[in-house]
Amino acid sequence: MKNKLSIVIVEYFSVDEILRCVDSISTHTGISHEIIISSNSCYDDQKQKEIKELNPNIRWSFNEKNGGFAYAMNKGLSIAEGDFLVIMNSDCTINCDLSNMVTLMEKHPEIGAIAPQIRDAEDKIQDTARPYVSLPRFVFRQINRVIFKKESILNHGFDYQKVQTVDWVIGAFIMVSRKAYQLTHGLDEKFFMYAEDLDWCTRIRKAGLEVVYYPKLVITYKGTRRARTNGAYAKIFLKSHFAYWRTFGFVGGYPVRKDISF
Repeated sequence: MKNKLSIVIVEYFSVDEILRCVDSISTHTGISHEIIISSNSCYDDQKQKEIKELNPNIRWSFNEKNGGFAYAMNKGLSIAEGDFLVIMNSDCTINCDLSNMVTLMEKHPEIGAIAPQIRDAEDKIQDTARPYVSLPRFVFRQINRVIFKKESILNHGFDYQKVQTVDWVIGAFIMVSRKAYQLTHGLDEKFFMYAEDLDWCTRIRKAGLEVVYYPKLVITYKGTRRARTNGAYAKIFLKSHFAYWRTFGFVGGYPVRKDISF
């Protein structure tokens, strides 16, 4: 029987974390699914064999190089068989049934991508449903993060308890329809890391589908913010956003979302 859902996770020298994440998926997902781990760790053949034996229910894709997040996700997505596809981070914890999210997408085929509410371990809502990142908005966010030390920048006037369309959702967890994947051909691999989620959501909307925030489901996750403390990550972070702006505009012109009733 074909699995309804394919969940793809990137692994980079994090097998123990992967196994914990997979355990949370298997315990709570509530719908037929497959789990694909796309590894950028470049393990030798013996190590790959040992890893496969840890959990026979995982499909492993061992990549030839560390080509970045989008590259690894695309490797996993290319072998996924589900009608709906999920990309998620290995440090996310699933503690809810995902079947209601799938049901909503089946009822509304105009939805191309959907994401749950995300809270950290202290149950604080994370700013994972966001407006497009123009250059001015990017500067504003960095001032708040770096100077004012804000971990989560919530948008005033945005109802974090309402199911609604949003400009984009972060790549810690995104569920997309098979149609959205086929129209966009997955993530853009020019993004080694960062902004690939912003780019993907923008292209999904340009393809005529919508992006939805679904707070009826909650998962646990908190970003590491490595770009704020590590110069190499900061450089990649900036490079990725400039690549996005060169494609879609520095100050505006992004595709307009539709308001859909749920």
